[in-house]
Amino acid sequence: MTSTNRLGGKALVVGANGGIGSAIATALAGAGIDSALMGRNVAAIDALAKTCRQSGAAALPVLCDISKVDTIEAAVDEAIDGLGGLNYLVNCAGISSTARLHETDLVGSEAILDTNLRAFLYLARYALPEINKTPGGAVIKIGSVNHPYSGVNTYFAASQGSEGLAEALFEDVREYGTRVCTIRPGWVNTPLVSAEKGIDPALMIQPEDISQTVLFVLSMAETACPTEITILPQRSPYV
Repeated sequence: MTSTNRLGGKALVVGANGGIGSAIATALAGAGIDSALMGRNVAAIDALAKTCRQSGAAALPVLCDISKVDTIEAAVDEAIDGLGGLNYLVNCAGISSTARLHETDLVGSEAILDTNLRAFLYLARYALPEINKTPGGAVIKIGSVNHPYSGVNTYFAASQGSEGLAEALFEDVREYGTRVCTIRPGWVNTPLVSAEKGIDPALMIQPEDISQTVLFVLSMAETACPTEITILPQRSPYV
């Protein structure tokens, strides 16, 4: 396996201003990877870009709300033009809500489907022609460990759909040397999750654990592709 110290290349990190996304962007910069940082929060992605540049890597903020899928093509083109190419797509973006289907707000359900599933399809569609130009590229989707329970109907459906999309997508691009991997973490210590009662943040998976997993995928030998990685907390975070 290749050293992850200085991988090089160019990445588009979607959802970069989130807890997992910012950790991934920082780790990529440390590995010598130039990145376009896509998100909705201008101040957050600008600040993250400055942090990434301290590692000597280029970092380009790209403002985009991926729930509006008709804006994605222009945003991906902006990233490719700004970086001068693209090798990796890392999609960390996702939203969730909890409501039983017969009581749910369909507008909110549509937003989950657009952000968690349709946007992934659009991002991959517009990024892959550039990624496929060079062997060793990758598409990585940060998903979640899924199990059905009351209230997660649309989120669960979108998550299962994105995993199926990634699984089939690998067959489309493997002969270009492009990897496709879904990383499925359990509880991760982000502001959204750590606010949950009865969960110890210190025992959760840390965002840096996910970023190191991304580097593991990118540093794999060209003869192998980890198509799905599940990560669980070593110890139960429930208190």
